[in-house]
Amino acid sequence: MNPIKKKTFRLESLLQNRSILEDRRVRLVLSALLAVALWVVITTVVQPGTAITLSGVPVDYNYDASVYTSRGLSIVQAPSKTVNLTVSGDGYTIGQLRAEDFVVYPDCSSVRSSGTKTLQLRVRCINSAVAGNISVSIANTDSTVDIVFDVVEEKTLPVQVNTRYLTIEDGYILYSTAASNETVTLTGPSSELADVASCTAEVSYNDPLNDSVTVDTHLRFYNESGHELTFDYVTLDHDTVEVTLTVYKTAQLPVNVRFVNTPPNFDDSVLIYSLSQTELRVAGPADVVDNLSELAVGTIDLSTFALDKVYEMPITLPSGLVSLDNVDTVTVSFNCSAMATKTLNIPAENIEVINLPSTYQLTVESDRLMNVTLCGPASVLESLTADQVVAQIDADDFAVSLGQQNIACSIYVPADGRIFVLGSYTVPCRIESN
Repeated sequence: MNPIKKKTFRLESLLQNRSILEDRRVRLVLSALLAVALWVVITTVVQPGTAITLSGVPVDYNYDASVYTSRGLSIVQAPSKTVNLTVSGDGYTIGQLRAEDFVVYPDCSSVRSSGTKTLQLRVRCINSAVAGNISVSIANTDSTVDIVFDVVEEKTLPVQVNTRYLTIEDGYILYSTAASNETVTLTGPSSELADVASCTAEVSYNDPLNDSVTVDTHLRFYNESGHELTFDYVTLDHDTVEVTLTVYKTAQLPVNVRFVNTPPNFDDSVLIYSLSQTELRVAGPADVVDNLSELAVGTIDLSTFALDKVYEMPITLPSGLVSLDNVDTVTVSFNCSAMATKTLNIPAENIEVINLPSTYQLTVESDRLMNVTLCGPASVLESLTADQVVAQIDADDFAVSLGQQNIACSIYVPADGRIFVLGSYTVPCRIESN
């Protein structure tokens, strides 16, 4: 088509359209259509006076709680309850509302004391943007709720372990019990807590015990008369404890004492003594007890021994062992009626040296070791001479160094192991290199 003709055709079309809009009848029709459209929008979208139902809105028991907490009261029981709400307003506004925009709560304004109260439920819109433009009510026919109020307190009790249901195998004892928690705290109405007098962990076990165990145990509560209690509203910070039962094997063992600083060939039968406790009842882990045939309750140093002396020996038991007798010490009394002491001067030739390295030479720089006191049977000491006594220097007992020094020595009588030395002695010596 010719370009000039195209332009002429478009211009004619525009002039025709303009002439249609200028037509009064056309404008009236368009106005009517616009009015209908607005009416449709208003009646279908805005909808003034529209009502909707919100279902399953929960009752909030904490809302406005200061009304009753200011009187020292707390809710100790309340049912879990939901209600339906009827919300009225324009369709546009209420169409955006949800259950979260409302709070349903009990009217506690009449609550003055403890007890069960039947209270009216109230509803409030908490969406401040729309609260003034809608109305809301509870749709349920039953819009009340029963709530128990009371003064809530705490009470802390010691946990008492009760083992009356346990059986211990023969040869064993229940030595101790220990609960993982020594106390329990109860929280609830003062009226319920007032009856609670004691708490026990009553341990039970199927088989007779012969070893230590830990048992998970429920707590039980009793009143002053010993009747067990069950709680309606009281809660516990824990309702079980772990009870550790320490079970030990028992034994009755003979008691003896040990001696130190004895000569190499010492015969302890020379020491006749009596013990205030000849046997001791002990308990401990089975592997410890089974390895013992006697108990050495202490040691006596023969270098400090004195005739007719009485020794008070504190009882020292092996690790893991405990005494079942109420005894802390054992008295050791010696019968020295057949014993005596004798003092001799030991000649230098009776001083022997052992374990000295071959690169060294030790010379005793004294003719004799003076005033050595020996103890033993009186009949033997009577005929004992210095030549029968040996003083021994052991190089393993000191640091070998060149020069002069006083060196400790041990003294014994090779011919008779019943004789021992009282006191300690040193010998002046000179050590030289070979």
